[in-house]
Amino acid sequence: MPDTTTESTPVIWFLISAAAALVIALILASDVGGPSGLLRVGEEFPIRPYIEADFPDVDLAAGLGHDGQQYYGIARDPLGRGDVPDLVDNPSYRYLFILYPALAGGFGTFSPELTVATMLALSVLGFGLAGASALMLNHQLGGRAVIANLAVANAGLFLSLFMTPDALALGLAMLGVTLAVGGRDRPAAVALGLAVLTKAPYFVFPLALGVWAWRSQRARIRWLTVAPAVPAAVWASYVFVRFGPSTSGNLDLPFRGMIRASTKWGGLTGPELTMALVALGLLVVATVLAIRTRSRLLQALLLGWVAVGIVSSKFIWVLGNNALRVMAPLWSLTAVAAAVYFASNRSRKNLPV
Repeated sequence: MPDTTTESTPVIWFLISAAAALVIALILASDVGGPSGLLRVGEEFPIRPYIEADFPDVDLAAGLGHDGQQYYGIARDPLGRGDVPDLVDNPSYRYLFILYPALAGGFGTFSPELTVATMLALSVLGFGLAGASALMLNHQLGGRAVIANLAVANAGLFLSLFMTPDALALGLAMLGVTLAVGGRDRPAAVALGLAVLTKAPYFVFPLALGVWAWRSQRARIRWLTVAPAVPAAVWASYVFVRFGPSTSGNLDLPFRGMIRASTKWGGLTGPELTMALVALGLLVVATVLAIRTRSRLLQALLLGWVAVGIVSSKFIWVLGNNALRVMAPLWSLTAVAAAVYFASNRSRKNLPV
């Protein structure tokens, strides 16, 4: 009888990760009047009347609210031909992250209720994929499972349960990495391409895989780096023609955004400050692991995302929840890298003298 343990393990990991995310999402929803409350519609944000037309009793957040409200609008108007582009803060930037809202809204055909339910379902799906893929990558690289389990408790992804693309993007990207490590380049290209369509900065994953493949497997770069860029480039061309070039302001000179934001951290609430410090700690730990690890793959992935953190502007770093969501890939990668490092360190100690 064939051994199906290894084959079934990723499914078990996925179910556990997704179930944990669903439970937390339902708890969060119960505190904000239902799933529509997870959109965090801001009292002062321009899209408020648009969403209140669909959900008259939606629970409102103070001030400008959060990003989920904007992705709901895009889900209802994925090509940006209606009123939504005038109601989001930067259409040429927001519309780049198209896959999550487009799928959630059935490409603009779903009802408001079904759109919100699908946004939540895709976040839970992404959470499950991210956790399962991180643990699968750890298994492929021979890491210690106990440490790698921390990848499932990704705090940055819990924040994405407020209807943002982060969980789906990370789930697809980590799936692409595990497929690449397993030698399945074409499926990896599909997963990575979908990840970049979900969140454009996730092109860091194909770039890192290209660096990993450069020395001895250059022919793989066409699938692992070039192919994933194509659908995102096509869509970006449409977005920039429709709305003009993006001016998101999310990038800055190395360390400057972080330093400028740190002067504002004294005014943050306890949770926001804690999240900012955790994101900063992830950068430090990831840098150390990138130096110490013997895995060229993990080194390329870690350094790629450390670079993202270093050049992120104060608009990212000034709020802890933004910083921790942007650094969510580092949480998963750091957990795997630590697991692999300690496993290899232990195996060296156990070598016969």
